[in-house]
Amino acid sequence: MDIEARLRALESRYRQALSASVAAKAHYLALLDELNSTPASVERARLQWETIAARKRGIAARMGEIEDLEQNLEV
Repeated sequence: MDIEARLRALESRYRQALSASVAAKAHYLALLDELNSTPASVERARLQWETIAARKRGIAARMGEIEDLEQNLEV
């Protein structure tokens, strides 16, 4: 697989993770304001948000590695 194709695939995955992260954070914050939310549901929502955010950061790191590889190949 060429570098550009890998970057496009990772960019697509990153956008999906970013969208999911924003939605998960919104859900978590909504549960914080909800009077009937249980501590367990708030904790689950926070963990889900953090998991998705970590996945997003991992994808961004891989994108950076591939961009560095591409630059090294051009030299």
